[in-house]
Amino acid sequence: MRRFNRADRLSGEIMKTVASIINDELRDPRLGGMISITRAQVSKDLKHVTLHVSIFGKEKEKKDAMTALKNASGFIRGKLGEHMRIRVLPEVRFTLDDSIEHGIKIARLLREAGLGNDNKKEETEE
Repeated sequence: MRRFNRADRLSGEIMKTVASIINDELRDPRLGGMISITRAQVSKDLKHVTLHVSIFGKEKEKKDAMTALKNASGFIRGKLGEHMRIRVLPEVRFTLDDSIEHGIKIARLLREAGLGNDNKKEETEE
């Protein structure tokens, strides 16, 4: 019984390779912030890959970085072909993933709620 299909195995490798390409080979000033690929989804026919990208920064920086990534998708696809030996080279698509920022916001709110409860508890004990 196989646990993973080819698309699942390929998505992990594409994710690592594209992250390396973005960090080491792209020289676009719009990509100045911290960019990380959170997930890669390869279609079952291996012709398309959607890369979920988390960008740390302000809204304008995120928008500029996404524009730069979309403009560089052809370059990234070509470099992907140089780095990986696969028969079908997938079309690369990028989508913004704000789950990391959402998680940070939730953690901050939980911390604040926890601090608020501790302060009230101390007041009632005095």
